[in-house]
This record gives sequence, C-alpha cells and structure tokens, in this order.
Amino acid sequence: MNTLQRFKAVLLISMWAGLAHAQPSDSLADGRVGRIEFQSINTPDMWQYARRNLQNTRPQTVTGDLLMPKVISGKVPALVIMHGSGGVEPFAYDVWAAKLNPAGAAVFVVDSYKPRGVDSTATSQNDGNVTIASQTADALNALRVLATHPQIDPARIFVIGMSRGGNPAFYSAWPMFQAPVNTNGAKFAGHIPMYPGMCNIRYRADDQVKSTAPIFFALADRDREDWQDTAVCERYAKELQALGNDVTIKEYKGTYHAWDGGNRPFRYVASAHTAKPCDMELQMTPVAGSGLGRNAKDLKANRELKTFDDWTKTVNSCMTNARARIGGDGAKTDEVVADVLRFMGLQ
Repeated sequence: MNTLQRFKAVLLISMWAGLAHAQPSDSLADGRVGRIEFQSINTPDMWQYARRNLQNTRPQTVTGDLLMPKVISGKVPALVIMHGSGGVEPFAYDVWAAKLNPAGAAVFVVDSYKPRGVDSTATSQNDGNVTIASQTADALNALRVLATHPQIDPARIFVIGMSRGGNPAFYSAWPMFQAPVNTNGAKFAGHIPMYPGMCNIRYRADDQVKSTAPIFFALADRDREDWQDTAVCERYAKELQALGNDVTIKEYKGTYHAWDGGNRPFRYVASAHTAKPCDMELQMTPVAGSGLGRNAKDLKANRELKTFDDWTKTVNSCMTNARARIGGDGAKTDEVVADVLRFMGLQ
C-alpha cells in the first residue's frame, strides 16, 4: 500500500469514527490528522489582495491533508505543499510525504482547486475562480492553522510550491503579501518555489523590505524549452540576492517541468498556458488608490506600463498556449528531496 492509499484509508476511518469536522478549523489543538478544512479567502487579484479590499473579498473553505511521521519525539517541522496547475497530484503523497515523514517532518498538502470547483488551470492560468492572490492567502491560512497543532513546531513550518504553486510559496515570503492574513504571528521558516510560475510576470514587493525567511529556487533547466525562461528566474533571484535577501538558486540539469514525480512517465501537455514569452514586472504598493504601482515595465518591449489596462493587455498578449513537456526523474527527485531536507535542517 503506497502513501496515498494509506492516507485514504486513514481518512475513511476518521470519518467513520466521527472525527471529520463539518466546520472549518481555526485550531488543531486536539492533534487531529488527515483531512482538514480551514478558512481562507477569494480575492480577485494581487492589487485588491495587497490593498485589503474587503468589498471584493469573500470567505472560502479550503482543504488540506495532514500526514504526520509515524514516530514523533517532541515537536516536528512541517512542509506545506502548494500544488501546480494540474491540482493535487499523487506524487505529493507518494514522493514528498513518503520521503519527508520518515525523515521526521509533517506534510500538509493543500488543495486550492477542488474546493473552488476547479480541476486544472494548465490550459488557462487566468482562471478567475482561483487567483494567485487567493492561493497566497491559502498558504498563509494553512500556516495559521498548522501552527496550532501540538505536535508541530510553529517556528519550523516551511512552504514548497510546484509550478503555479511556486507563486504562493514565493509571495508568502514578503511582508506586503503576508499582511492581509492574520497568522497570529506565525511566519514560514523558509520558502521553496520549484520550477515556479512567478518569474516571467513579477509582482514585486522587494524595493523597501526584505523577505522574512530564506528562499530556495529549485529550477528545471530544460523548462526554458517549454514552460518558462529559466534564465529570467535566475536573473530575478540574483537581483533579490543583491538586495540583501537570503536566496539560493539551483538548476537541476536535464530536468523538465514536474521532474519531482519520481519515475512518473514523461508526457506532453497539449496546450499548456505559459508565461514563457513574457518578461514583465512592477513594484507593488499596498496603498489604496495608488494605481498600478511603481516601475511597471515590459522588459522585452522596453516599454513602461502606466495603467491596469496596459498591464492586462500585455499579460494577455504575451502568454501563450503551446505543447509542453513534463516528466519525472527518479534520481533528480531524490536529489531535490535531499536538498529540501537540508534546507529544512533535517540532513
């Protein structure tokens, strides 16, 4: 029985035993595991999120699956997993939980899609039902709830995000994007964007403050052929380093998008919606009424972007649908898991 099958069995048993909670959980003080429902928000875009526009923000129940180590001595570290465009996939359990639980870490697999009625955004990343801002709030609300668990060390909760999930894993490092969610003082101990979707279109919040924890960029070097321009990610990470942030960058040679699926079969996504042709950024501001932001640019066209309409049209014109590859690599999976364990202080 693999990790995912074992988890499903535990979930069924907990439901039969009456341990499943009908209401979203504000606290895990009772030490529960398995399927957790918690409160998050729906917010239309990064600007309204950063500026805390409550008029256009709605509550949203989100789910997460909490898997604990079999042997626990004292409080353990935890890793929040934010999924990519295809939604929660089996390798979240059969690779990440299967390898991190024996190493002594809890794993919390968050599902931002199904609670919002979305299966995938692989062919349409601009799905308004689940925005990047909402996923960032999901990551921070997962932190808030997880920090209340009596067997989890609230000072050692990390977040990893694959592909589109790299957005919340990255943006949750910055005070501007932390502020809209009350985490009761909890902060992630580290942020791991893996082959992330946030490099080519950058909502920056780094011109005046630093990230609150180390950031580890884990990049697929052959992504530059399909999903994103890896060189843009590296350039951005080095800019953040130069600003005094604790940022590490590693390219995993010969890897494609979603290589951390172990020996999962290599395949193509027929019409992947990607920002690879884009190179845009702006410095965000949380001040209501402050317009688009500062220094908004389309770097490929060497053009300043002055309005929301300029920004939106540029995003829509540069993003494209194309045939793109994904595929697991068992050896490179083991390598990145080992690197993540070291980043978490477990090796």
